[in-house]
Amino acid sequence: MPPNLLICLVALLGAAAGPALVRAGWVLSVPSGEPRRSRCEECGAPPPALPRLRCAGCRRGLGPSVWWMSAAAAVSCAVCGWRIGPHPALIAYLAAALAAVVLAATDARVKRLPNVLVLPLYPFTAAVLLVAELTDSHHGSLPRALLAMVALAGAFYLLALASPGALGLGDVKLVGVLGLLLGWLSWAAVIAGVFLGFVVAAVAGIGLLVTRRAGRKDTIPFGPYLLLGALLALALQ
Repeated sequence: MPPNLLICLVALLGAAAGPALVRAGWVLSVPSGEPRRSRCEECGAPPPALPRLRCAGCRRGLGPSVWWMSAAAAVSCAVCGWRIGPHPALIAYLAAALAAVVLAATDARVKRLPNVLVLPLYPFTAAVLLVAELTDSHHGSLPRALLAMVALAGAFYLLALASPGALGLGDVKLVGVLGLLLGWLSWAAVIAGVFLGFVVAAVAGIGLLVTRRAGRKDTIPFGPYLLLGALLALALQ
């Protein structure tokens, strides 16, 4: 398949998934310990069927903007298609890209990375990369991916213990998945992904302080910046 055609196809896939991602973000954007959202917060009406994204009762928009979610999913999938190409491993990267859009939106809204999205990515990604390794061992390395997963999850766990206000266990679980995906490519991608995540978070934090949208004692969700750093590392790989 021509590379440009593959990129266009996966970008269309991401854009088409936008309404479903908005619905998932709306359902999961609840504080930790609370049940998933099943009714409109304003009027209590049940959500309409897709693709409608407004409450049937009060016409209030449900979840984040479908345009932003569709655009983010399209760009993320396009980067994966561009860098991974027509390879079995692409399935893992596309699944992670779609999940990442929901995770970023949820973490930005309620500072939470739902286990229901993060944890299944571990066995799914490992299984897909195993098939990819057996199919074409020259494209990536599953042992390196597993080592990167353990290394990043262990390092972030220690950071979370040392600074619980800055990092949460959700970040620890998420970075393990990112270690799998970036480690499959190279150690350079792993290092770049983590470095860029911290850089983007620092720049965003400074911007929030300057614009007075956050104070020095406020915490900001780190998940979206980890995900953006990983996407940038993948694009630069």
